Formats: sequence, C-alpha cells, structure tokens
Amino acid sequence: MANITLKGGFEPVKAALDGIAAIGRNPEAVLQAAGQIVVRSTRHRIEQQVDPEGVPFEPLNPLYALTKEGPGILRGPNFNSGLYGSLTARATGNVLVWGSNKIYAPVHQFGAVIQPNKGNHLSFEMGGHLFHVDSVFVPARPFLGFTERDREDVVDALEGFLRRAMRRG
Repeated sequence: MANITLKGGFEPVKAALDGIAAIGRNPEAVLQAAGQIVVRSTRHRIEQQVDPEGVPFEPLNPLYALTKEGPGILRGPNFNSGLYGSLTARATGNVLVWGSNKIYAPVHQFGAVIQPNKGNHLSFEMGGHLFHVDSVFVPARPFLGFTERDREDVVDALEGFLRRAMRRG
C-alpha cells in the first residue's frame, strides 16, 4: 500500500479558512466594493447614452435639447449635478442598494406620463416657445441594471477579497 503522511500544524490553512468565513459573516466591505463597481458602470452607461442592454436612449425632444444644460441625456451642467451626480451605493450588513435619490429618477428609469396636479393644462417653456398641454410623455431611459459585465467585475472583486483573506492565513 502507498500512502503519504503529513505532519505539522495546519494553522495557516485554518487561518485562511477563518479569513474566508469572516467575509461571509460580514460582507459589507465586499458589498461596498461592488457598489463602487456598479455605480461606475451606471455612470459609464449614462455617458454612452445606453441602457443596461446596450440599447441607445430615446433622443431628447429637439426643442428641449436646444436649451438643456449639460451634455447628453441624464446629465446636468457638470458631473456633480443632476441624476448622474446623484448616483450612490450603500452597503449595510449583507444588502447593497444603489441608485439615485432624485425624485425624478423613476420617471427616467421607467418612463412616465406627466399630468397637471392642478388645473387643466401643463404650462412650460421649451426652445423659446410657451406650451400649454394636457400631458407630457417622458420615454423610459433605463440607467439602472446589473449586466453580465457587472457580474464579472463584482466576482473579480470578490476573488480579490478571498485571495487577500487566504494570504493572511
């Protein structure tokens, strides 16, 4: 019969496994890293003016585009304003939430028909013209999503955490 006998301490292996288990017990750091990844990815999609599937955003109304502040769609006059600048991620315990706290974010994500709260018409100026309309349709321009590339990047980050945990062992 052939056999191999190992002698010595298994403390490094135990320490590595303890490090990996600690990530599972408290995944907040991993989730914070994942949050940075998905916010960066979401901003990149807005810059490219595409949804998570790569479909181009519906173009802006040409009259609105004439006087809109800021470049492109879903961006304000600078990168720290508007919906683009409001994107954040928060990890608490084993939950990651990312998105925008802007009240109009769901309108852009899902689309909406805007109707007057009071009175019969919406009144607004656009492109130097005054409009009185019953409603305004805002097409969906989905900016939030979790793509295959996001999943790959998050898995890469997790693997980095696991490698570091095992090296400490």
